[in-house]
Amino acid sequence: MTRLVSFHSPDPPAQAIQAFFVRYPNPFARHVLSVDVLDRWIDLETGRLHTKRLILKRGILPKWAARWLPVSSSSGGRGLDAWVMEDSVVDPPGWGEWWSPPKDKAGQLVKGKEREDWDVYRWLPRLKLVQGNLNHRKFMHVLEGGELRGQSDGHTSHITTVEIRSDFGGSWSKLIRDRIEAQGAGRFLKNTERARQGMILILDAMRNRQPLPADTMEFYPPPAPSFGDHWPSPTDQNRKDSATSPSEESQGSYWNRWRRKEEHDHDHDDQDDDD
Repeated sequence: MTRLVSFHSPDPPAQAIQAFFVRYPNPFARHVLSVDVLDRWIDLETGRLHTKRLILKRGILPKWAARWLPVSSSSGGRGLDAWVMEDSVVDPPGWGEWWSPPKDKAGQLVKGKEREDWDVYRWLPRLKLVQGNLNHRKFMHVLEGGELRGQSDGHTSHITTVEIRSDFGGSWSKLIRDRIEAQGAGRFLKNTERARQGMILILDAMRNRQPLPADTMEFYPPPAPSFGDHWPSPTDQNRKDSATSPSEESQGSYWNRWRRKEEHDHDHDDQDDDD
């Protein structure tokens, strides 16, 4: 099962790439417990920056799956800790100088807007990554890819793809495997939305030269959940709040609006229904 999602940010690629490497911790990524850089080096011939990171994430299993896996006792008996290996490559500006433009279906070089986008793309820095879980792969193997690439308008496109496979059980358990993969796909879509919100928050802080609040680390490690199937995020906590008026929207940045909401109602927590 595969999925693809994307969004755009009004920041140049260099700034978006920097935000990618410093986005943890943030209040929208409470499931990320630790990030360690195992290796980082620059290819002197190509100028590419290679980084290998080990990430510890905690997910919340639905009740029907918790009985089959070694869940964490500190998470209400529903949390599953997964070690994720991430490999990324940052291409420097001008990485595609000698690349030929792509061709259309007729075999001709693309023209117009598509050619313009290509010319911009190959001259701006880009980041490509792949990550996958190292444990629990028989139950669910999640292979995620991503790219941060420049656009002709100076903005950055964030693209994420995922392939989810389950080898749980034998040929008789295809229904269970299908359910596991569907659960993983649904969780991926929710997590990518939180990842988008986290990137927006970090980019906004960088843009306005604002540090992370002192209480950011209070989100780590995440508290034991009740019987919802996800860790509550600031968005969940404030989902019941009334819509923000236009005058309130104009009072500050995304970062400041989030901080005001957090201070207004820090304890509210919506929970998704169990699958």
